[in-house]
Amino acid sequence: MKSSLPDLDLPFRPSHEPLDQPGAPPCRYQSTGSVILRRQDNTGHPLPIHDPGRISTNLGVSQPSDNDGQVAQFCDLPLGEAHWQWRESVVGEHLIGVNTISDTLQIEPGEILQEPVPVEVIPGGRKLTAVHLPPPVMINLREEASDARDRLTDDQLAYCQRNGNNALIFIHGYNVEHGHWSHFVKDAHTVIRDRGQGAVAAGDPQWWPDPATVRQDADALSRRFALDMDPDDINGTGAHNWAVYMEYELNRAAGFDGEDWIPYSRLIHISWPGDTGATDFTQSELNAMAAGRRLVPLLQQLRDAGIAINLITHSLGARVALTALNILGTIGHENLVDHLFLWEPAVADNALTDDPGRDVHPLGMGVFPAVYRTARQVVVLHSRGDGVLGPQTGQQHDVWLKLLSLTPIGLLTQFGRQAVRLAKADDPLDEALGLAGGAYNKKWWTFPDFIEDGLTPAIEALYQDYLPLTYDPRPPGRANWHPGDERHKKAVLNNWARLEQAILKEAETLRQPCIDSLNQGQRPPAYRLLAPLNAHASVSTDAARAYINQLKHLSLRRWFPEHPPRPALGYVGFSEVAGENTTSNTDIFIRNQFRKNIFQAVDQTDWLFSHSGMRIPSDEVFQRSFKEGIMDRIRERGNGFGRF
Repeated sequence: MKSSLPDLDLPFRPSHEPLDQPGAPPCRYQSTGSVILRRQDNTGHPLPIHDPGRISTNLGVSQPSDNDGQVAQFCDLPLGEAHWQWRESVVGEHLIGVNTISDTLQIEPGEILQEPVPVEVIPGGRKLTAVHLPPPVMINLREEASDARDRLTDDQLAYCQRNGNNALIFIHGYNVEHGHWSHFVKDAHTVIRDRGQGAVAAGDPQWWPDPATVRQDADALSRRFALDMDPDDINGTGAHNWAVYMEYELNRAAGFDGEDWIPYSRLIHISWPGDTGATDFTQSELNAMAAGRRLVPLLQQLRDAGIAINLITHSLGARVALTALNILGTIGHENLVDHLFLWEPAVADNALTDDPGRDVHPLGMGVFPAVYRTARQVVVLHSRGDGVLGPQTGQQHDVWLKLLSLTPIGLLTQFGRQAVRLAKADDPLDEALGLAGGAYNKKWWTFPDFIEDGLTPAIEALYQDYLPLTYDPRPPGRANWHPGDERHKKAVLNNWARLEQAILKEAETLRQPCIDSLNQGQRPPAYRLLAPLNAHASVSTDAARAYINQLKHLSLRRWFPEHPPRPALGYVGFSEVAGENTTSNTDIFIRNQFRKNIFQAVDQTDWLFSHSGMRIPSDEVFQRSFKEGIMDRIRERGNGFGRF
């Protein structure tokens, strides 16, 4: 029917859009509107509203008139443009998107601190959904904590289930402090620094109070503030710094474009006490195995929840993971982990053998014979360009033998002084020159007491209540013998008797509690005097006696090992234990696993030239290691990474 209404000079164009919808004309009698706010994470899961923020309009700042914890409503706002400002109430719960019925706005984490979100207030109420990145997940195994603190919370576990029903765990390496998150950069002052090429303008960042749990782009910030910013100044320290970089690069390798943060996936980061000093490697190995024992409940929790697991370790972090997986393999768990990626692993090249008899570690902690049961695929990323883990050449083997034969007098020679200098060298020297086999191959060195290196400091710390445990075995008739020597010998023998009794008691006392805890999915008790055997699910009295005999034999050599360490797996890969030519180093089991592609190797020698070169990767390291070496395997041969 044709309308009979006369033509009118209207102040707006007629519209058939329903009222309260975008595009509908405002009601002439309605001059205010409202904003209805909801929150959710990047998987679409609703989040509670603790602090809904504020909305600024041309009439001032408005606080919400109603907030029931699930929905917040800002009422009586003037129609037209407004701005919403949100400040996070949970560390790391960064705002990454704002959705309305008609529009979607992508936001980089931290951006809202610089620019508030524009919002158009309409009659009837603008519905606003804020999308947040979940907080980071950092399991701290450095401090004493309850069993529950070593697991995910219910919310974290549910996030993994929603986010592709998978989880990726990253374990950092040796000499990494716990550290802390950085903060978002607010501004920067100009300071003049001498970088060796003359004075340059550099950034002295000014910070927002909000912690930044994601990577900040130093280049972009440098352009914004016209200054030179150091990436490590703005991306946290220690384990938190590794978490920021590894999480970002792995997401990027999966397809993250750096702009749309909605599919970004959080990792599970493990912080463990590997920072024992530049050369106290044995103590850090013991710490790694104690941490591995605490990792067991987390792996069991994920398994029980039906969540697929991928595990990435760096350097000595491999020992943390291998300890946990060896324990779980011992008690019968199979195919617990989709992929185990050992990146520059600081463990022996035969660590994955199924034969405990091939262990040459003087304390019996070199191999993990049950790991093969728990991982569907093990991928070793190694490089002969790693100056910390190698080289282990024939020439370096000769150096090792010469150093073992040094006497205190020999240390006064030119060669001896060089050996002392190398033993006390820090990682940069190892990286630059690869002298004396790198830091890894110094781990068993034992010099006179004025150098705290090798086995001695860790053993003496472990058995400090039972010292001394060594004496000169010369008979009384030999020159320079005096009655004090005999008294010292008796004291040592008495200490050994006490230590042997205590070790056997620990083995007997903890054996059943270890079995019961593991059967119940709980953290097994940690061994103290038997700490070198913490990679075992439990220690029998027979195994404890065998360890005591091994320890006594080592003490007769004054803690000097009989053999040099086997080459690092992160340096040579499987070349010496799984090569085509059978030698005394060949491990038939490892070679068979390698031939069946259950064990795989990525030789990074041509593009990875430092032990930690993956933390801030070159383009080639990113493409060939992160993407092809790791992420393509996870996505094509596993259960995926997040929702990628």
